[in-house]
Amino acid sequence: MLFFGNHGDYEVTCNFLSKEGQTIAEKRICHNTSKKEARDGMREYITNRFSDIIDVAHPIKVVAKLTTK
Repeated sequence: MLFFGNHGDYEVTCNFLSKEGQTIAEKRICHNTSKKEARDGMREYITNRFSDIIDVAHPIKVVAKLTTK
């Protein structure tokens, strides 16, 4: 019961560069997760979905903000 206080709905934004140098931004809502789970889930989603175009030399920037619904 101690760890359930940090769960909520998070708006997660991810920015990364393609191999052509274009900045790509993706946004998702993660429901009933912790901030770390939301960030990790988005990072996994991006690496799986965009694995063929992502520039691995540049970092993937992931920001999670608690939504106020």
